[in-house]
Amino acid sequence: MNDKVTLKEKVSYALVNLGNIPIQTILGSYLLIFYTNVVGLSPAACATLFLIARILDAINDPFVGFAIDHIPTTRFGHFRPTLIGGTILCSLNFMLLWFGPLMATSGKLVIAYISYILIGVLFPVMDISLNSMLPVMTTDMNERNMLSSLKGFVYMLGMFGLNMIAPIIIGNTSEASGYITLILLVTAIVLVFSIVGAIGLKERVKAGPGQSKYKLKDLFLILTQRPVAVTFVSNLVYMTGTYVMNTMLAYFFTYVIEDLTLMSIVSVVQLIALLPATIVVGALIQKWGKKKSYVLGLLLIGLVPLIRLIDVTNIPILMVATAVTGFASGLCMPLSYGIQADNTDYVELNMGFHAEAAVAALSSFITKCGMGIGGAIPGYILAAVGFDSTAASQPEIVRTMIIIGTIVVPAVLSLIGAIILGTSYPLTKEKLAEQVEKMKALRSKAAH
Repeated sequence: MNDKVTLKEKVSYALVNLGNIPIQTILGSYLLIFYTNVVGLSPAACATLFLIARILDAINDPFVGFAIDHIPTTRFGHFRPTLIGGTILCSLNFMLLWFGPLMATSGKLVIAYISYILIGVLFPVMDISLNSMLPVMTTDMNERNMLSSLKGFVYMLGMFGLNMIAPIIIGNTSEASGYITLILLVTAIVLVFSIVGAIGLKERVKAGPGQSKYKLKDLFLILTQRPVAVTFVSNLVYMTGTYVMNTMLAYFFTYVIEDLTLMSIVSVVQLIALLPATIVVGALIQKWGKKKSYVLGLLLIGLVPLIRLIDVTNIPILMVATAVTGFASGLCMPLSYGIQADNTDYVELNMGFHAEAAVAALSSFITKCGMGIGGAIPGYILAAVGFDSTAASQPEIVRTMIIIGTIVVPAVLSLIGAIILGTSYPLTKEKLAEQVEKMKALRSKAAH
């Protein structure tokens, strides 16, 4: 089997990952403030919506992964057809999520519930299909590391790029016109990039002739595999903090910094800091391994933002903290996808079946739980301290809780995530080298 990934595939892989980014990025950063400031829903009602829908969504993901793993493989591949079909359906529902409550004269919350729960069903189809591609594109570890770095780079590029232009497009967070323009632009990006990118990918790694399909009950056994379980818990904690911060950012720049457009400059700084991380991550993997490099990134993300508490409105301190955490995020993003691929190999070695979509679904489950819990916490906090969406400025207690949600909560949770992974994840650099050799032997045997 030729494990070399062509330039065309690399470009396609970059495009399809860029197309995967905007939906969750925009939802995480702007849906709450859109629902409170434009649609007129209460923060507490939105928090309950996010929590219920995301937990249902997270529970749904392993079953979506199971279904994707078990559909017949077509001449277009196993994961590409579901990736394209999921993209089309999810994009249509994404527009309903925003425009439905905006245009409705009554039942706004009901429409929000239906469309938000629906996107929790449809987005995993495209997301799990995409995240299942890395293990089946190549078995070569250097090629995988390269694709992981590429995926991480374009994810960070896409997120920071969106976070840079979105505040400029939105303008006033209490007016609908900017949101409308942003959602139409985002939907077009998702459709074009995802479909064009998916068409250019190639699936090389297929199940051996004697390998059986796993059963539904095996999903729970997969989760009990130590690398999968430790990654699950660590990332759940870390992602919860990340989404608390993401949801709070628009409020922080609107009511604490009092300049939403400064978010664009912050995103530029993050993007610039990301670039050197993508250059050095390969060298760090070679020297320390993925585990230690990932823990380093989480520690930086947890510790460095705390210097902002010296003066939360000090822009130079904000920019320094942003640059360091941008660099750290540039390390963590590609490493997380590489670890996911390693966990997939671990499952195959120890359980005897391919389960790319199952492991990707468990990763998606983590993200959704983090989004649900992390997205709900700000809503409950704002409701508890008396946030008023019609007021141009907020009381000191509201500002204080926005600061805690933006800086302190994500820092603490990142540190906890680092401790869990650092003390419990079993695939050290040496163990991973042994696993790679076992996988080569297994696939060589299957080929003959």
